[in-house]
Amino acid sequence: MAQDDQLPDLTPTAWAILGFLSLKAQSGYEILRAAKRSMEAFWGISNGQLYPQLHHLAEQGLIRPAGEAEGPRSRQRWEITDLGRSALRAWLESLSSPVQIRDENLVKLFFAGGGSPDLVGRLLEERKKIFSQFEKVIDAVLPGDRLPEAEQAASLGAPELLFRYGKHFTKSTMRWIDQEESRMLAALRKADEDDKDKEDEDDEERS
Repeated sequence: MAQDDQLPDLTPTAWAILGFLSLKAQSGYEILRAAKRSMEAFWGISNGQLYPQLHHLAEQGLIRPAGEAEGPRSRQRWEITDLGRSALRAWLESLSSPVQIRDENLVKLFFAGGGSPDLVGRLLEERKKIFSQFEKVIDAVLPGDRLPEAEQAASLGAPELLFRYGKHFTKSTMRWIDQEESRMLAALRKADEDDKDKEDEDDEERS
């Protein structure tokens, strides 16, 4: 396993760009399109991030221009160097950073426990809509952005693996929301029944 101090000082976005260039020579525009179609759901790349990172990678000797700029907009295509391919392999073998989730809806749910059940219910419904939209993003991944069957076998199907992970993640979250909504409804029904029983007991005592 590669040591982190042996790796070039690159951002995760730069490593992603290097990964795309390891597949084939591409222009910045092509990288943006490929990233949007394939990995936007878990790691987006913007114009403002892409082009400075391309020049930084070139300065590090990890990529180089692939021929002259082409097309009416003079788009420069880039290709990975042997040094870049070695660095990418070392990064793939290094330890990943801990996953950090920043989720406003979960923060609200954390503090909504002292509020009304209606508030918690609205937040759960909001979360259901968020993940329904997230599932549409995953479903929009184009088949052409996943490897052909022969290459899937050689790569252990990594792109398809991530696609299935995204589908499983969203469906598991939706099931959890449904379970929590059912649990809340059951708790509310029990609370209503307890209140009714208490009222009946009070009526009997008064009579």
